[in-house]
Amino acid sequence: MTRLRHRPAPDVRVEIRGELPREDAEYARTQAVELISALGPDTHTARVRVTRLRHRALTRPAVAQGSVELDGVGRVRVQLAAASVREAVDVALGTLAGRAARLREQGHIGLAVAYQSAYCPQYAPRPLAERQIVRYKTVVPALRTPDQAVRELLALDHTFHLFVDAFTGQDSVVHRAPVDGGLRLVRAHSAARFGGGERPLTESPYPAPRLDPAEAARRLWLTCWPFVFHTDPDDGRGRVLYRRYDGHYGLLRAEGAAGPEGPQAPAGPEA
Repeated sequence: MTRLRHRPAPDVRVEIRGELPREDAEYARTQAVELISALGPDTHTARVRVTRLRHRALTRPAVAQGSVELDGVGRVRVQLAAASVREAVDVALGTLAGRAARLREQGHIGLAVAYQSAYCPQYAPRPLAERQIVRYKTVVPALRTPDQAVRELLALDHTFHLFVDAFTGQDSVVHRAPVDGGLRLVRAHSAARFGGGERPLTESPYPAPRLDPAEAARRLWLTCWPFVFHTDPDDGRGRVLYRRYDGHYGLLRAEGAAGPEGPQAPAGPEA
């Protein structure tokens, strides 16, 4: 007698932030279950987080973040926004499906995803006097080559990615340039070139500036960039002050020594 092996029920979790109808949460869960099924048996978990930002100036107030874990690839994540919750879920999970498939089949997702999407979440306008650092997070950045850091940046759909450069041992950041969407590398203390890599990567000729939080916040305001990578005046470690979609700021702080399998440093709005 042949025994049939049943695939375990998919591990799907949906998080709702703010007041949303129960039907929207069920819709997000249904779509996530279908995504796992479409991607195949090497997909183990799916996470969906839906947020509705309440600000009249936003044309895309619904933000959907989706992620999956794939064998041999790791975590793949997408965060996009739309006018309605269901549209945001459809756009985010549809993009996630394509990105996961390309990573699994080709080992890369190309440079096109480095450019800003038409569905990129918007920053809620908040008067300068009201902006505060409302989120602090301390991480032990992973030891990575710049190429590896870029791959993680693109797979996780982050604006920036904080890591320890395997060539120099310095806290470093790879990020998408706001103007042209190109990829850029900045190190904490030097601008030594690492040589050619798999992807076009522009290295900053200058090290990160040494700034206290107030100075970093001022620079963030003056440049209108989504983040400012800098070093702490006291310990010299890397810091990233970044804009949150609610109009406030978050601060990511590097500490400790990184190993080859050190934990990834979450970046962007989820940090």
